[in-house]
Amino acid sequence: MSDPRPPAAAQNPRVLGYPRSAVLGDLAGVAAVGGLLLAIQFLLPGTVHDSMAFDHAAFAPATLLTSAYVHAGTDHLFSNLGGYVSLAAVTYLVCLNADRRSWFRRTVPLFLVVLPVAVNLTSYAVLAARFPDSSPVSRGFSGVVAGFGGFLLVAVAVHLRATYSRETVFFVGQFAVLLLLGELLWIYAPQIGLVEGGAVAVGLALTVSGIVSRGRRTAYGDAHYRQVGQDLLYVGLVLALLVWLVYGLFPADPVSQGTFTNVFAHGAGFVEGGLLAALTYVVVE
Repeated sequence: MSDPRPPAAAQNPRVLGYPRSAVLGDLAGVAAVGGLLLAIQFLLPGTVHDSMAFDHAAFAPATLLTSAYVHAGTDHLFSNLGGYVSLAAVTYLVCLNADRRSWFRRTVPLFLVVLPVAVNLTSYAVLAARFPDSSPVSRGFSGVVAGFGGFLLVAVAVHLRATYSRETVFFVGQFAVLLLLGELLWIYAPQIGLVEGGAVAVGLALTVSGIVSRGRRTAYGDAHYRQVGQDLLYVGLVLALLVWLVYGLFPADPVSQGTFTNVFAHGAGFVEGGLLAALTYVVVE
């Protein structure tokens, strides 16, 4: 008599090696954060929004955290929400593909609680040092969004390390950092001089040379080169997403229509998010 039960795979469908129910639960958690941002924006009155914002002149400690969850308007909210959803989802998929689901699950709560405080403190210190007469009011989730950009870069390095040498991953990371720094130079420099442009170009060329030289030292089969091609496409798509992120978070004119885009907080979010992700990876592993 045939067994009427469906195959085990059909009974417990999996996504990148993990139970589908667990993956859907994780994505629901990511979506819940977006729902919280929407609820705060549309259900709480403006007076509460104002009390949650971080006023640099008043420095209420609790607002170092709460200011990340309140926005100046719907355009501000949906811009941050779109960046958050896209970057969190891609970072999650990279972590799954690297068999590091627990790393993502342990890092995100820190991004939601610790990272906003660190970003606001860094921004406060930088603005107080460079613009002591200013007293901006900070609000918005963009510092956390930038943090996911740093997390994504670290996650890609972890994923590549499973297949390639430490030196190759180091050169890929250098290429990504130089590419993003070159983009910032293109955005903010009135004119890119030969020295600055040449330094970025030479640095990118050297990193590519380092990657290629590591590949030539070992004889690989056709299957490996197919994997390399897939990884090149994968890294290229991630870099395109990071370039888009930097373009959105670092406008050429940070002051527009009386509104200041806190590029210092965005930079702090990217760097501190990457460092926080790297720290939790070391702890988890």
